Amino acid sequence: MALALAAVSISTRRKLTSILLSVTIFALLAGLTTLAIGRPVIFGIIHAIFVGTGVGFFEQFYVQSPRGRWLRSMHPVRSIFLYTMVVLTLFVIAVHLSHVVLWRFEDLAIAYRRLPIAIPVVMAFSVIGIMVMRTVHFIGIETLFHLMLGTYHRPVIQRKVLLFLDINNSTDLAERLGAVRTQSLLGKFLFDVSKPITDHGGDIYLYKGDGLIALWVWREAVKGDRILRAIDAIFGAVRDEQVNYQRQFGVFPNFRIGVHGGDVVVSEQGDTKRAIGVYGSTINISARMEEAAKAHGVSCVISGDVAQALSSGNDGLLPIGYERIKGISTEIPIFEYRVEGAAATALSDDALGTKLRRRFQRAAVG
Repeated sequence: MALALAAVSISTRRKLTSILLSVTIFALLAGLTTLAIGRPVIFGIIHAIFVGTGVGFFEQFYVQSPRGRWLRSMHPVRSIFLYTMVVLTLFVIAVHLSHVVLWRFEDLAIAYRRLPIAIPVVMAFSVIGIMVMRTVHFIGIETLFHLMLGTYHRPVIQRKVLLFLDINNSTDLAERLGAVRTQSLLGKFLFDVSKPITDHGGDIYLYKGDGLIALWVWREAVKGDRILRAIDAIFGAVRDEQVNYQRQFGVFPNFRIGVHGGDVVVSEQGDTKRAIGVYGSTINISARMEEAAKAHGVSCVISGDVAQALSSGNDGLLPIGYERIKGISTEIPIFEYRVEGAAATALSDDALGTKLRRRFQRAAVG
């Protein structure tokens, strides 16, 4: 059983956990609603199964999918109202389905008479359930789980891959658009880039001004070059929204990414408001990779440590030199990752790239 769970990727486990959470919350609420209006327990069980499963799959395969982008970006009050209508529809279907399953059509008249009572109860319970679900998703299911268990009550050393992402020329954007419109653009941008990260097994560690920090378990990040697929998906998600950016803001946000990995210290932080913090030189080097992307005029820079762990046959990784990091005696080799489907930034001297690659390989062997 342990081997089977280990073989399931983080992103898949996260989706299954999300479905299970939705099913549990709304199965409980549907069951309570049925008992509250005085219907037999067997009806409550069927309603719980149908409504809980329906909401679970609706949440994961519609709300959290690209098709549900409009609902996720909607004002919370409106989205909760629409979500409540979906739950109410599922409950009404469940009322009829339960009578078909039990073959008790003579009780339908009783069910209809109690609908005026059931509908307000369903709506009230739905609002509670949706708010609980949104709160858990806001904190993060895994973060909430670790905080409850005290996993990081004492510092723990883990091997992670960190991704730093920042918008290019954000100051110019602010001057051009103004504070309010710039904040709207940043809100949309961070919304667009977050889902590709979580879909590829990453966690959003921190939103910071005009960018974010994401992290992966090292093993998950390098397995099948997942970190590169995540980067491709991030650029692809923003590229797919280019028309909308131009229509809403008159500009298209360009951004850069820096990636590095290594040992970090993970620990709880805070008191009245608790969170899980990540510490260590790995974070500083990751930030330097993002700065190197800006300095070299490329979309993405990946450190040699991560590049070495990825598949050797990846043509998108090109060496661009060595980076000196404050506090570290040796220079770090850095690679450009030419994002799939995006216009690549060519090296001015291909021969120099080949020479640097060979130099790095010799250094790695030595």
